[in-house]
Amino acid sequence: IDDSIQLEQDGSILYLWLNRPESRNAMNLNMVNAIQQVFTAIRDDLSIRAVIIRGEGGTFCAGGDIKDMAALRVEATNVGSLQPYTNFNRRFGAMLEQVEAAPQTVVDILESAVLGGGFGLACVSDVAISRDNAQFGLPETGLGVIPAQIAPFVVKRIGLTQARRLALLGMRFEGHTALSV
Repeated sequence: IDDSIQLEQDGSILYLWLNRPESRNAMNLNMVNAIQQVFTAIRDDLSIRAVIIRGEGGTFCAGGDIKDMAALRVEATNVGSLQPYTNFNRRFGAMLEQVEAAPQTVVDILESAVLGGGFGLACVSDVAISRDNAQFGLPETGLGVIPAQIAPFVVKRIGLTQARRLALLGMRFEGHTALSV
């Protein structure tokens, strides 16, 4: 596991810190792979009863790393195929499914940016605890990208009408509004 995440165990609780504060904990492929490795390793570990996911530096997760997305675009152009995008999206979706299916209770502590893929990660938790300063949203639409990979998880958590409104309008809302969404 690389340093894109940090782990700390306290008794039966595993703390998983998203550790890319310089990019507001934006997820790159290394982080996605690291999260998958952790959840694979603890799947049958009955000594771990809860996983608390939190962002280092006071920010949960600003979504996918735009620099990584640009690199994927270059790679796709070079190989003449969308396969690099497909591979990343499949890996990200598999990670969300794995977190959602974890036998442990997954608790997300949501602060500052909870955007795009970070919003998706929040939607697969069992318990999401939000600070008032949290900013939720699906900014993909403004970037010309469809939030397709996280859409099923967002719909399951907040319903089709709210998910559609957020995705189509690119709206954001704050932590104190999250309860009513």
